[in-house]
Amino acid sequence: MLESQPTKQDLINKLDKVLKGDMSREKFNAWSYKWIQNLESRNRLSSDEDQLHEYLIFLLCIDLEIEPYIYFHEDIELKEWIEKIAQSRQLS
Repeated sequence: MLESQPTKQDLINKLDKVLKGDMSREKFNAWSYKWIQNLESRNRLSSDEDQLHEYLIFLLCIDLEIEPYIYFHEDIELKEWIEKIAQSRQLS
């Protein structure tokens, strides 16, 4: 099944799934990486695609663990990222 290119809203929905425990951080990371590779294989990106690419690269850090099941980025940060993405702001 072909998956259409994600939008900012799709990204927000996936992050929300992670917060709710419906998607693991590791699965989110794998999904993000797939789309980074897809976007990087293109000759030209629209401004929306370029922004999506930047978000996806930043969000690869979502599954960094300090120790088993203790993540470097806590849920509160994921909530902040969702707000920033919704407002088209940088995630730094």
